[in-house]
This record gives sequence, C-alpha cells and structure tokens, in this order.
Amino acid sequence: MVRFSNKPNTRGIRNASNNVEYRAKLLGREGRLFAGVISTRFSGMAIGIGLALALAVVIPYLAKLCGL
Repeated sequence: MVRFSNKPNTRGIRNASNNVEYRAKLLGREGRLFAGVISTRFSGMAIGIGLALALAVVIPYLAKLCGL
C-alpha cells in the first residue's frame, strides 16, 4: 500500500534558500573586508615606507656610526 502525506516536500526549497543565504553572507563578508582594506590603505603605505626607510637608511647609518 502506498502512503500519501499531506505535508509538502520543502527540502529542495530549504536547500536553495540556505544556499542563497550562505552566498549572500559570503558577499557581505567580502565587501566588508574590501572596505576595511581600502580604508587602511594610506596608513599602511605610510607605515611600509617608514619601515623601508628605517631598514635601508637608518640601520646602516647607525652601524657605520658604531664602527660595525
């Protein structure tokens, strides 16, 4: 005997909605990450240039001053 159910089969709809929700969260996360990277762009470049100058100019000058 075949049993009939009056409950709708919503597994496919649920899986699709979960997939859409997951992708929307990924897009939002990527957008927030990109905004954070863009907002710290200038300060990051300034810190990088400062470190490069310290490593390329100041440290060898101090070593030469100390006689190393």
